[in-house]
Amino acid sequence: MSGWLTGLGPTGAALALLILGHVLADFVFQTDAMARNKHRIRPLLTHVGIVVVVQLVVFIPLLTPLTALIVILVGIVHLLIDAITARLRWQGAVSEPVRFLGDQSTHLLVILVAWSLMDWSAWAVAPFVTALGGLTDVPWAAITAGAVYLSAFAFADEGGNAIVRGVLPDEGPVSEDEADDLAVGHLIGSLERWIILILGLAGMWQAVALVVAVKSIARFEELKQRAFAEYFLVGTLTSVLVAIVLVGLVLVVV
Repeated sequence: MSGWLTGLGPTGAALALLILGHVLADFVFQTDAMARNKHRIRPLLTHVGIVVVVQLVVFIPLLTPLTALIVILVGIVHLLIDAITARLRWQGAVSEPVRFLGDQSTHLLVILVAWSLMDWSAWAVAPFVTALGGLTDVPWAAITAGAVYLSAFAFADEGGNAIVRGVLPDEGPVSEDEADDLAVGHLIGSLERWIILILGLAGMWQAVALVVAVKSIARFEELKQRAFAEYFLVGTLTSVLVAIVLVGLVLVVV
């Protein structure tokens, strides 16, 4: 653990909470129907409304009139970004991995700009802070670490699945029964990434191989088919890589 973000006090907590709010709104509270139909105005506005509400709720520890205004502005910019990326997706103008990376990178940039615009001195009069006795009485390191961990585990679920789907070919070598069981496959992938996150944060990297081995044993017969084996390996290795990158990011910022 580097202690970088947790050592910044309320400043670090502010960035961690902004990122947590985004991750929850974009990957937990956004339904598949919203994600597919954001080229239409109603699903887009519904999603952006969720973004603003979630961001405001998550940011309660440091919420003031100014920070509330900034969070709302983040939601407005979120609408513009999603409207553009949804149109690009609908038109098939860019590949899914490029669209996803560009969309999330732009959202992160907006969050960093919003974070830089916040008035740190005003947080001393935030209702949550004054209720606990002042800035020095709030456990900022715990709030920051908690927000980072929650962000990592939340992104590992739907965010990880989105990345794996983007890397895999549109048509995989699976049977109709297996295609109907796609939700189970997504759950297995999420569990895989969560377990690797836990093991990685605990420093138990040797056990990560066991996770992949158990998953491979379950598919042993199907792995004898070259097409399926390649498809399985690409998906599994991408999933594992996402989890390892998340572990690295958490260790760097916390």
